[in-house]
Amino acid sequence: MLLLKDTASFIRVTCSTTGADLRVHASWIDEDSPSYNPGSQNTPAIVNTTPTIVVPSPSGTAARNVKHLNITNNHATVGTPVLVEHSDGTTVIPLMGVTLLPGENLVFGATGEWRHHDAQGAEYTYNVPPSLNLGPAGCIAETIPRDLCSETNTTVAASGTLWMQAIKLVAGQVLNNIMLSSATTAAGTPTNCIAGIYNAARQLVAQTADQLTAAWAANTVKTLALTAAYRVPTSGLYYIGYYMKATTVITMKGGTARATTGLANIAPILAGTSTTALTTALPATAGSITVSLASIYAAVT
Repeated sequence: MLLLKDTASFIRVTCSTTGADLRVHASWIDEDSPSYNPGSQNTPAIVNTTPTIVVPSPSGTAARNVKHLNITNNHATVGTPVLVEHSDGTTVIPLMGVTLLPGENLVFGATGEWRHHDAQGAEYTYNVPPSLNLGPAGCIAETIPRDLCSETNTTVAASGTLWMQAIKLVAGQVLNNIMLSSATTAAGTPTNCIAGIYNAARQLVAQTADQLTAAWAANTVKTLALTAAYRVPTSGLYYIGYYMKATTVITMKGGTARATTGLANIAPILAGTSTTALTTALPATAGSITVSLASIYAAVT
């Protein structure tokens, strides 16, 4: 339970991103023996960073027992960190903080547990470990540890062909960017270039904007922003999908090629080519992967 024991105490919510749209519902029981009176409040729109009281103080000698608190990010595109706090009138204590992506919600129930749901209502069950990698600043995960990558000049997919590179992601991680690096060959007359994230079933779950004719010089790291932040729902295998349509596609920094009869051929395939003849969009579901004996370096931040 959450208890407001006197007329000075309350619960408030702070939205950290101006322009977001939080909707809050609270239900409670006011206990003033021998009376028990139910109550509720809907807070229609929290759109700025000013703390908003979502459960007001009880009146008189009643104690307010909060049974349910539902905080939903109603914005279609803007995610925001959210902080729930309890005040006794003097001291303010943080109760729960979480980033709510568009459509997600945070629920406090009568059992005293907090539950975080995605935009489809599925519950996140995760414990995100701290980042222990040696990747670039802000790196969440890498396909090859940066300190072990041999930076081999790797020829990947031909123009318009999707390259799929395995990466391990952990439930609860929030991804904003894909980082890739060219090797010794620069892009020649590019017309389209898109990267994305695919799940283990090769279904597209997040992507960058089309880079179109943007130049990509040799030996240059590019950080490509996802069109919307993506929260990883389940730990496990994912793929970085990437293609370029150009007269000359870049080569990419990668790892040393493996043997044709070695570990590269064991399922699941970790790297290789997929859908061909791409022009202006990534496929919603990537085709089967033809194994490659080399891997590329990629990171998500």
